[in-house]
Amino acid sequence: MNTETRATPQKSSKAVEFFKKHMDLIFRILRNTVPILRIKIGGKEIVLVTRFKDVQEVLTRPLVFNVTYDEMTQATVGGPYMLGKDGHVVNQRDKGIMRAFMQSEDLPKIAEATATLVNEAVEQQLDSGEIEIVSTISRWVPAKILGIYFGFPGPDMESLLRWSKISQHDIFFNSAGDPTTQAKIHQANIDAGIEMRTYTTELLRQRREQLKENPELDDVLSRLLKTQFPSSIGFDDERIIANILGILVGGIQTPNINIVNTLSELLKRPAIHEQAAEAAQENNDDLLYQYCWEALRFNPGNPFVVRKCRSDYTLASGTFRSKTIKAGSTVLASARSGMRDRRELQVPEAFCIDRPAYHYFHMGYGMHTCLGDQVAKQEMVQIIKRLLMLPNLRAAGEINYFHGDDPSDLSPFPESYRLRFG
Repeated sequence: MNTETRATPQKSSKAVEFFKKHMDLIFRILRNTVPILRIKIGGKEIVLVTRFKDVQEVLTRPLVFNVTYDEMTQATVGGPYMLGKDGHVVNQRDKGIMRAFMQSEDLPKIAEATATLVNEAVEQQLDSGEIEIVSTISRWVPAKILGIYFGFPGPDMESLLRWSKISQHDIFFNSAGDPTTQAKIHQANIDAGIEMRTYTTELLRQRREQLKENPELDDVLSRLLKTQFPSSIGFDDERIIANILGILVGGIQTPNINIVNTLSELLKRPAIHEQAAEAAQENNDDLLYQYCWEALRFNPGNPFVVRKCRSDYTLASGTFRSKTIKAGSTVLASARSGMRDRRELQVPEAFCIDRPAYHYFHMGYGMHTCLGDQVAKQEMVQIIKRLLMLPNLRAAGEINYFHGDDPSDLSPFPESYRLRFG
């Protein structure tokens, strides 16, 4: 569920297309020549950070390098939210409370529910020999888990998917493009936020009535509502609504991106695909997880983590590459580049499943490690496992990022990905 993503322009320019096509080559050149690159665009200083240690340093200095999501998250949840608040009580208190209600003992139940859902989806399409996984699995299954585990079923599936796309688009993918388009995307988030809060307010009322009749109801929302928080803590219904909606923001589209990218990378490598499929057939979830995490390293969902420098700071101090970053600068810490830095990772171009966990930035880092990281891992492994069990599984084409036929109608999320089997 990690929501640390990058800004993608709405309409691709030639320069953007060139960068996307040659991204890893450009990162490699920068790592070896100018690992901390400062440039000015429109009078504003942009700093691109490409080496592992430097990316790590940026992500572990939240009071220096602040998140940039506050305005957009408030439009979604209607008030302060942990994702947009560094060094603030909202971040420290809310994340701690939510972590306490999402327990490791729940993970087997999440895995079982996910496996059941993905098996249902696959069974319905077995006779066709082809499956489009975005609409039927990689978005649909995480959306169903929102209801089953988090207690947020939404008024209907269409609303859940629409809300998740609109909110995440504005929060994480709306920092480039023309101002008119940016304003339009932000307004859509404001409008969707009103809908979401109206629904969730009524959901809290209904769930409290249900709990009177059945106090054994057990999902994250029900656990929160059964707990009497002292007023001095400041965790009231507004905080519950904000945090449940925050789970929606990252709980559908981020798994969609990660699942599709992971599967795509596995299918590109026949020998690795075969090994991962063996782990799936043997029901070896731990081993399959290692294959998934390494595959995602080659096409992560977060090539850039965006931060705003709050005060002058010397990055990589004491080294030849050190640079002083001025207050007000926008910092693009490239997780994608960092995970290919041979100074930290041995043979980064090779597919190795025995890398230490801290070499991966897939679920954020430090204070901004994803709240739902363990849930997302269960979803990914169970979904990938069932798909890898399909005989002669192969891609029917590239990942599609377009809403329709218009080449300018670019989505920040995978919109379809077709597979063939049998």
